[in-house]
Amino acid sequence: MKLGAHFLPEDLPVFLESVRTADEVGYERAWLVDGQMLWQDVYVYMAHGLAATERITFGPGVTNPLTRHFTVTASVAATLADLHPGRVILGIGRGDNAVRTLGLQPVPTRRLADVVPKLRELVAGRPVDFGGTEVRIRWADERVLIMMPATGPKNLRVAGALADIVMVYVGVNPVSVRWAIEHVRAGADEAGRDPDGVEIAVLCAMWVSEDQEEAWNACRWAPAACANHIADVARRNPEHGMPVEMTRLVAARDDYDYYAGHLDSKAEHTAYLTGELIDDFAVAGPAARCLEKIRALTDLGVSELSTAYLNGEVEQMRRVGREIMPALDRLTT
Repeated sequence: MKLGAHFLPEDLPVFLESVRTADEVGYERAWLVDGQMLWQDVYVYMAHGLAATERITFGPGVTNPLTRHFTVTASVAATLADLHPGRVILGIGRGDNAVRTLGLQPVPTRRLADVVPKLRELVAGRPVDFGGTEVRIRWADERVLIMMPATGPKNLRVAGALADIVMVYVGVNPVSVRWAIEHVRAGADEAGRDPDGVEIAVLCAMWVSEDQEEAWNACRWAPAACANHIADVARRNPEHGMPVEMTRLVAARDDYDYYAGHLDSKAEHTAYLTGELIDDFAVAGPAARCLEKIRALTDLGVSELSTAYLNGEVEQMRRVGREIMPALDRLTT
């Protein structure tokens, strides 16, 4: 099991202190939000972060093919990978805040499924068809892992068919995670891929504290944010098959506003959340309790616990480095 850390591209000095700390204490991946209306530019921050650290891998978590043309994304990824070999991953999805804040809808899954293989080819310098024109990046010659996030069954299967890493966004309840992994593996199998070759990451909140209420409060944003994705899946696909461990969150929630209080644990839009609901979407509490939940995810086949959002949370990351990191090597899949 590896730990990933998610960061927001804002307040560059704080961001740089944060990613340096993540690098020092043992986080293996740094994911940055791509949301041009809410935060500063993800690739500018990735470039600074890569230059300021020694080993941690960086990637957008995630970009999309609507607000950024896929050829531009391929060029950026190849450039950073050339400058920092082995330290760049490309996360791409249908689009969340980057498109919703414009009043637009995420790109259709079929469009994403068309773009992802072309991204892989372009980054490697190989030609692709673009509306009848053969195009390639003249100087590129890189291999960059591609991560796709997913919540609903259709996107989970497409990600399993195409991605190197699938970041499931369904919470951390073992029932929900097992359901998601089954769809990822089915998608890989249908595409003729080895399901075991697709890495599973879980996006969630994590907060280590002896004070359970403090830990829950630090993670309140996580179910509030994920509820939006679950509700969208339920609206678009009445036969979604999501387990009640996911859908009960939507039944309890208020409407979600991207501009007002986004990721704010103290915002009124999280007032409905009980500790039980938070536990479905967060690893929160004393170290022993957190490790128990991480072990359960490891047993399901999860290889990255991808924790958000850690700007400025230097002391929390150092605590994770002391109390969680040493035990991860003892967890086996």
